[in-house]
Amino acid sequence: MAGSYRKIDYRLRPAKSIERKMLAESFRRLSEFGRVDLYRYVGFGSVYFSDFLLFHKLLGFRQMVSIGKSEDSVIQKRFEYNRPFEAVTMKFGHSNAVLPGLRWDVRSIVWLDYDGVLDKAVLKDVATLTSKLISGSLLIVSVNANVPKVSSEDVEGGTKTALDALERDVGKERVSPTFQSKDLANWGTAAAYRSIIDNQIEETLKERNGILSAGARMKYSQLFNFHYSDGAKMLTVGGIFFDEAQEAIVSKCGFDHLTFYRNGEEAYFIDPPLLTFREMRALEQHLPLVGTPTDIPISLSDMQRYDGVYRYFPNFAETEI
Repeated sequence: MAGSYRKIDYRLRPAKSIERKMLAESFRRLSEFGRVDLYRYVGFGSVYFSDFLLFHKLLGFRQMVSIGKSEDSVIQKRFEYNRPFEAVTMKFGHSNAVLPGLRWDVRSIVWLDYDGVLDKAVLKDVATLTSKLISGSLLIVSVNANVPKVSSEDVEGGTKTALDALERDVGKERVSPTFQSKDLANWGTAAAYRSIIDNQIEETLKERNGILSAGARMKYSQLFNFHYSDGAKMLTVGGIFFDEAQEAIVSKCGFDHLTFYRNGEEAYFIDPPLLTFREMRALEQHLPLVGTPTDIPISLSDMQRYDGVYRYFPNFAETEI
């Protein structure tokens, strides 16, 4: 969110593109709660507004809010200039300040797509939204899930290991006492982050539900646990908030029928293979895979990976507009 658009063209990240289309497919299933186009979408549009463009065109959202952190008037003008639709409203400021100031009496889909690591500010946003989202709303959080880094300043201050760095970022009280630095290697950091976010939601819901009677309490059910890497390791985790009395409506949505549905620790890896357009076209004639095509010179592993994502796979081409 904080100026990463200067380094990354979010339109050209294949795993990210696949993730957007998977999310869009899942959003359609919210129609059991009401018209999907009447949902409000809240996110970090950057200057490219990639998710806003896709979701508006596929789902017809009429209310969309993009949060831009910059306080520089010149940069703000650039964001406004690239705003793709009248339906998109820009809100400038840190998400910690902007989110509490929005109205939350409308069903919302909120994708907090951070470019940094999980930290106290992210968890504050999660707590804010968990305390405010109404039934039928979705909250999705994406964070960089590389192993937490220790800087030279940290070493002088006593932060010497990846575990120390994690405790610095999110607060020592949020890290399991059984955790060790070695547990954060590979995708261990993503697993730790998912657990910490889940605990934050659970704690906030306990406070929110307080003395509410049975049937009036708010519940949360995880729908997504994506791991992918377009350079950096990334975690996307999220789910649906709903009144206890509406559990049957959530079941009718059929989220669990989606191939990428994950409601616990197990992750869905978005790992698209590197294929040429010719290879993709040839392979698609055999999809969904039943046997193993022998006329295409690519590995079975790549075939299977493509089989899992081909419906969402981005097709890029250079053109004059």
